[in-house]
Amino acid sequence: MKKILLTNDDGFYSQGLTALKAELEKQHQVWVVAPDREMSAISMALTLNRPLRVKQIEENVYAVNGTTSDCVNIALQKILPQRPDFVVSGMNLGENLSEDVFFSGTVGGAFSGHLYGIPSLAVSLIAGLGRYQQQDFECDAGARITSCILDRLLAGTHDNVIYNVNIPFPNRGEIALTRLGNKRYTPDIVERIDPRGRPYYWIGTGTPSYAGSEGSDVWAVQNGFVSLSIIKYDLNSREELQRLAGAFSGFSF
Repeated sequence: MKKILLTNDDGFYSQGLTALKAELEKQHQVWVVAPDREMSAISMALTLNRPLRVKQIEENVYAVNGTTSDCVNIALQKILPQRPDFVVSGMNLGENLSEDVFFSGTVGGAFSGHLYGIPSLAVSLIAGLGRYQQQDFECDAGARITSCILDRLLAGTHDNVIYNVNIPFPNRGEIALTRLGNKRYTPDIVERIDPRGRPYYWIGTGTPSYAGSEGSDVWAVQNGFVSLSIIKYDLNSREELQRLAGAFSGFSF
């Protein structure tokens, strides 16, 4: 029996998290430490300007009035009695493909576990790219697929990476190991006027455009595969560093 820390960015009450907890508990010891409300699109944000409160909901289930990354940090340092074997973030209700990994709270939760040197997995469900209703998600089936993937990962070794899974419905029951594709969009900025005549703004997601050649995560879900991407936390551009080394050689002010 492995020890699993389960978190998300949709809140501890999310049907995705609830279904995944129920499935993983069949084989593992699971702790849930998750936000007490939805915290989507926060990446790895930390709460620094106010105290954090932790409420125990039931045995091994805790709600935190903070971000997903707050939850992982508090869980690992203050709540869990032992270091977990895996951090699982999800299941998110909606895709986290390609560029989404930079601002997704779900993926941010997995990155936060990774920074502690713990193997980490982010999981998202897809019910039609970019367009869905909450009731569209097949959470129980998604939880079973996630459990199968996690079992394979637990049985292997891990080379300092984060795993990002996107599960489309319907799917063909097969996994594709993928690289990140392209999902580009410009957020909608909607301006309104408040009762005192001052402008305020809503930021929306806009309408994304998807592009991905064969082998990308976008291509995989568009073709009914469950996408498993392996991400390294390395943003260095070694080629550009080498190019600039010559340009700045001997340069001084």
